[in-house]
Amino acid sequence: MSGFELKFRMFSKLCTEDYLIRNANKGLYKRSLKELDNGLTVQYIWNEASVSCQLSDGTHCSLENTLDHWECSCPADNICKHILISILYYQREHQTEDTLNQGEAASSAQLEPESGLVTESRFRWMVESDLAPLIKSYSSSLIEEILFRLRYPEQIEVLEDSLLTVRLVKQEIEVSFTEEASLAKALCKVKQTAGNISKLEALLRYRMQQGLDDTEAISGRVHDTTFSLQTVRECRSMLADLLKTGLARLPQSYMAQLETLAIAAHSGYLPDVERSLRGIQGELQLFFNRHVRFSMQSVLDRVSKLYLALQVLEQEKVSAFKQSQLIGSFRSKYYTVPELHLYGLGADAWETRSGYRGITYYFYCFDDAEIYTYSDVRAVYYEDNQFSYTEHYGSFTPWLPNLTFRQFAGEEIQFRSVKVNEEHRLSSGEGAKLTLLPRTSVEELNLGKYMQDIPSVLAEDARSFELFSVPKERLAMIKVARIVEHRFEKQSQDLILTMESDHGETLDLTLPYSTEWETMIKRLESGYGTGTLEHFYAFVRIEQQRIYPISFLKGPTVISLKLDTGYGRTGRVGRL
Repeated sequence: MSGFELKFRMFSKLCTEDYLIRNANKGLYKRSLKELDNGLTVQYIWNEASVSCQLSDGTHCSLENTLDHWECSCPADNICKHILISILYYQREHQTEDTLNQGEAASSAQLEPESGLVTESRFRWMVESDLAPLIKSYSSSLIEEILFRLRYPEQIEVLEDSLLTVRLVKQEIEVSFTEEASLAKALCKVKQTAGNISKLEALLRYRMQQGLDDTEAISGRVHDTTFSLQTVRECRSMLADLLKTGLARLPQSYMAQLETLAIAAHSGYLPDVERSLRGIQGELQLFFNRHVRFSMQSVLDRVSKLYLALQVLEQEKVSAFKQSQLIGSFRSKYYTVPELHLYGLGADAWETRSGYRGITYYFYCFDDAEIYTYSDVRAVYYEDNQFSYTEHYGSFTPWLPNLTFRQFAGEEIQFRSVKVNEEHRLSSGEGAKLTLLPRTSVEELNLGKYMQDIPSVLAEDARSFELFSVPKERLAMIKVARIVEHRFEKQSQDLILTMESDHGETLDLTLPYSTEWETMIKRLESGYGTGTLEHFYAFVRIEQQRIYPISFLKGPTVISLKLDTGYGRTGRVGRL
């Protein structure tokens, strides 16, 4: 037997039915078997690095010990039935001989149990190879998406025969790897970019199952930061002047300087700097208007954080990853998540001091025990831009044409193929499929870390401040026995609802007054609908040692305080 024939024989043993079907297709494979059963034969001429195959139907083929290189006299552009027939005929001709050889090998193994000879897996490259050359063709955006997807649990099933197949169970995607260390040679029915993502995701999840974590190793390919250093210096200089001058002597013309620098920050690709400047601008507007809600501490916090970030950017001594955290992005990147099971917690209407209005819808996710949000936001710092809370809350969702956002806020839902960003915000983009589920009573839920008692909510937040991290809303679900008091504080323009727990502990919930919520404030202040409200849950946001209620929940019902009690939904709170 020639050297190449031995190689080809080993190759033919690896050509299982699954392997050949994946490289060709099932119909072609079955036609090849049928022609062999009808008497088609093949003659082989062994060359130094190939074999010439003469089929009895007059077709000529040339094969190597791989399906990457072949030739056939027929006009097919892809693997044809003649290639499959040449391999399958050889397998049939040598099947008896191979069976005898396997029997002899088994007998030898029984006679020499202590030999210690172990055949190494042909797929050891999947855990031992350096990832750098494997992902060389992948763009930073693709790698970033794959790293994001790895945060979500995904069951995998592994089958090893002639190929090593990794099945991503939730996504119903299979990727089959050959013994050659190459992602390009992996087989996946999903084509183009989505297929390339599935190949690398399957490899990384397989490596994770084997105890390897590659996130740090490949994250360096993701972050590429460019920004205007001149704008950074101008912003820091202006903030330094503010700190030296002080608020008492600050001219109102300073507001125009902030606006100019915010525009420069936008042009200089400094999105978070722009947002921070507009936030400071909003705080100073309260100061110049002598507004009761102006807070010196809030201004100092905003200025200090931005000044420190600018100083770090100006020094250019931190990694690209940390720079990207300080710079931020104009638009969040959203990535497809196969499946999310969400429970509606209510909605909150808001307006920022930097000139944005919107409604945020909150959901608890059963898959990763985190809170997800969907926000409908508009910039209103330009004169012509308006945002009607009533109109948007009553409009229809983009996922189901007959589902309003008012209903959406209180549903239990299942999303498939929905896009999500780093902050767990849902996208309204196309492709997501939404299914309504029977809503579970809130009393039956386990909300994990978000379920807190009154002492834990009142305890001082001991989390350390980190410059290189996105500040997260502090949210909690609190079990309440009853509302024991409601009062309006004229000095601060806040409505205070005092809650009591089953253990007699009390907690003040703050609802700031504004003309938008005048109806809601008056109803709650008068006690309308809340006097008989007992044994319910309050979903709240904790901010600067104040607790702001978002919604009340009882059984399957959820009431968003601002939106459901502020626009004529008479008595709904009392029927929780």
